[in-house]
Amino acid sequence: MTTSSGVCCGRCVSAAEANAAIRRLVAGRTVWTSEALAELDRLRAVWRAAVARELTRAA
Repeated sequence: MTTSSGVCCGRCVSAAEANAAIRRLVAGRTVWTSEALAELDRLRAVWRAAVARELTRAA
């Protein structure tokens, strides 16, 4: 499932892709709706999971 930020559930994206999605979401934003904050939280979780996967693979 892909969201409006263009990132799926998290297992199929790299940390760099998740980071880019976070940057797109926050770029130029001055007002944060509850929906935008929820999406930011979700993207942060996707990013953290991707970093953990990449660190595990590297170890």
